[in-house]
Amino acid sequence: MQISCPHCNTALDVAPEHFGQQVQCPACNNRFQIPDGPTDPSDSDSLKPERQGWEEGDHANVNFGKSFLIGASLTIGWLLLMLPFVESFGAIFLKRGWVNWAETLLFFWGLTILFMKLKKNQHQAQATLLNLFPENIGKEINSSTVGAFIDNIYSTPLSLRDSLIVNRIRKSLELFESRCDNGEVAGFLGIQSDLDANRSMGSYSLIKVFLWAIPILGFIGTVMGLSVAVGSLAMGDNSDPEALKESINSLTGGLGVAFDTTLLGLILSILLSFPLAAVQKREDETLTLIDTFCTEKLLPKLNDSKQLGTDELIEQADSIPQLVASLARAHETFLVNLNKSTVQLNQTHTKLESSLDQAVTKLSDTSSELFLKSHNNLTRSFESIASGIESINRSLRQLGEKEIPGAIPKKRGLFSRK
Repeated sequence: MQISCPHCNTALDVAPEHFGQQVQCPACNNRFQIPDGPTDPSDSDSLKPERQGWEEGDHANVNFGKSFLIGASLTIGWLLLMLPFVESFGAIFLKRGWVNWAETLLFFWGLTILFMKLKKNQHQAQATLLNLFPENIGKEINSSTVGAFIDNIYSTPLSLRDSLIVNRIRKSLELFESRCDNGEVAGFLGIQSDLDANRSMGSYSLIKVFLWAIPILGFIGTVMGLSVAVGSLAMGDNSDPEALKESINSLTGGLGVAFDTTLLGLILSILLSFPLAAVQKREDETLTLIDTFCTEKLLPKLNDSKQLGTDELIEQADSIPQLVASLARAHETFLVNLNKSTVQLNQTHTKLESSLDQAVTKLSDTSSELFLKSHNNLTRSFESIASGIESINRSLRQLGEKEIPGAIPKKRGLFSRK
């Protein structure tokens, strides 16, 4: 809702959750009362949740100072609890020096961090139970319904609004509202999933340092204890029984410090590793649950109008049997027509083959007849020529007894040889 400061007339944007509250103007620093609701009917749209997002908390990392104070308090309480047992097993915490105190502090500090992370993870798991896609808004998310789905997310309780799943879905829907592209939303969800997983993995770095530091402190205590034991033995007067007794007591005390610090460090590191694995597994399962929800619930609902809607797909699915029947009838008709065409083609081929045989036979008979006729004519022509030549030769013999040769001799040239 748009209001103005009554003192300096500065325009301010007020979220619905601030209606009826006393606020301080950021311009003039004067306090004033915000109305319970919009006073102008034209401001009825201001009742809708603001589309400016909200400050996101860190779902993985805990407050460093707060966890340290709680861990230190638990350490002090544990040491006070060990006072009645100072002469028995409590001695390992109270009589072995600062190394064991430091190991105990790191142990309880690590447990505090894991407990705080577990509470954060429970908050994330509770947010997955929200109904973020009410069916009364629509069965799918498209350009006309995405605004209503975003408004529904902005109306979620403030205690659950700042969660991984709500933030991820809000950003995805706002991206879909501006881009209207399923592919871009899917890519964004993949990148966001990787970022959340990396942030979760990095939040365990301090705990892993504790698991490394606690045994190292134990080894340091061992070296210090051995050094004290050896030093007290070397500095003692072996000729004096009392001095020798004190040296032996110092030696045993140093050896006790040496071995107890390492023993305590190993035990505490083992005890800390079990809740670490359990909390990390629980957080990984929550992240997987959120990824699955986005993949199976959000992405199938998105419709960027680049593919058919759900109703159209259902209608086409209902028409598939009719389409199959039509294709079967068309295929049957095609086979019948193909069979008829094949029969006609075979008949035409038979007729064409018969006609071709007749034509070849007729052509062969005609050619043979023409050849015989031409041969006979040529034979008669040769016989007539031979008869004519014979008559000429008889006439020539009667005249001068000269004959016409069957072949005319070639004339010799002027320079030809004889």
